[in-house]
Amino acid sequence: MEYQQFLKYFCLLVLCVYLFYLLFTNGYSDTLESLTISFIPSFNIVNSSTKNSLIINQGNNSIFELPSITNQFETRFFDYYPHLPIHIFTQNLSLIGNTSKLILLGNGFFGDRHWRLGPLNESSTEKMTALYCPFLSNHCDITTDYNRFSEADAIVYHMVDDFDQDLAKKKRHSKQRFVFTLWESPAHTRNLESFNQFFNWTMTYRFNSHIITSYYSQYGYIHKSSPFYRLMLNENSTRKLNWKIRKVDYRPSDEILQKKKLGIAAALISNCGAPSQRLPFIQELKRYIDVKVYGRCGESCPSNMDCREFIAENYYFLLSFENSLCLEYTTEKFFATLEYPVVPVVLGRTNYSHFIPPSGYIDTNQFSTMSSLARYLNQTRYDKEKYLSYFSWKKDYVWGLSQFFTPFCDLCLRLHLDSKPNIIGNIHKWWFDGSCQAGHVLP
Repeated sequence: MEYQQFLKYFCLLVLCVYLFYLLFTNGYSDTLESLTISFIPSFNIVNSSTKNSLIINQGNNSIFELPSITNQFETRFFDYYPHLPIHIFTQNLSLIGNTSKLILLGNGFFGDRHWRLGPLNESSTEKMTALYCPFLSNHCDITTDYNRFSEADAIVYHMVDDFDQDLAKKKRHSKQRFVFTLWESPAHTRNLESFNQFFNWTMTYRFNSHIITSYYSQYGYIHKSSPFYRLMLNENSTRKLNWKIRKVDYRPSDEILQKKKLGIAAALISNCGAPSQRLPFIQELKRYIDVKVYGRCGESCPSNMDCREFIAENYYFLLSFENSLCLEYTTEKFFATLEYPVVPVVLGRTNYSHFIPPSGYIDTNQFSTMSSLARYLNQTRYDKEKYLSYFSWKKDYVWGLSQFFTPFCDLCLRLHLDSKPNIIGNIHKWWFDGSCQAGHVLP
């Protein structure tokens, strides 16, 4: 009996010693490091589908500290095209409180102090409705009144225009967000080293920006099955906004195809010395198929017709070639083409499948030689069903529910939901390092 009791105590002692060893040696640490533990926030997202969602750490490589996470914001990619982290598409609007945020335009936009937004003395309802987010009417206001600097929640600086950086540093307070804003590529951007440790958020076309300002917004399309589309239909009806929602032709008729008699492909180009080498690229392509250039670098379009519409009516392909090959830099060259019955052929440093299905465009990066690209264009032009297949994705989309500055709606929303402190240590490195590549012509 004593022997059994002794054995029991002995086993307990051994177990305690072993647990002590695990807790205070590297063995336990190694065990923890081998585990992947998901941190699940205690809030919901409007769109419950998570198959295409992605959480991005935008804390500028800072240490993840649980006590500092108090915001109700989570970066997610939209389940429909475009697959971008656009906040008004993905965030839970019901989480916004009853407060209003003030956005100050800290300088001009290509010299325009009002940023082409019209009279900013209108009510917040009129401003947010003009931006296509009337559901944020009572939650944000936009001003150019520099006397309201101290009450502003965000100060937006367009980095093409000058501003007094020293004055901004003196006037800022800790709860404000200084927002770095650009639509130009790094190839056409000034040195930014003096702005390190100055900005809190980025607002550019880059996918990892805090607010996405893709050129998509000016020519925005939205899936008819998306929750956002249903929200906008309700807003349009309830507020009697009379928005002009447009559908486009997703299967061009024989009559449209028969009009395409001027040639196979055309381009609309105004910058003739672009670093992407698009004009030399086109010149080489001309050795194999007929290509016409319009705009400042080529012929003039008819004066009574939009040039892009003219090309779409008379050619099979529109060469949507960017002026610089910089990371995710995608402009109206691509987006404006999508409403027309013409297939875009793209040249850029972008994964275009974030914007539309791969079946909706032809990427020059998928071809190893110029002759193979020309051969594919020629074959597609003569294969009616193959050519028409490039338009089929448009069947479920509508246009007309956004404008160029609609991303200010995202800025408004993020101001309400994201209270996490953030300073961008090296904005120059973030913007320039590895961003652009030299243009080249296919052999």
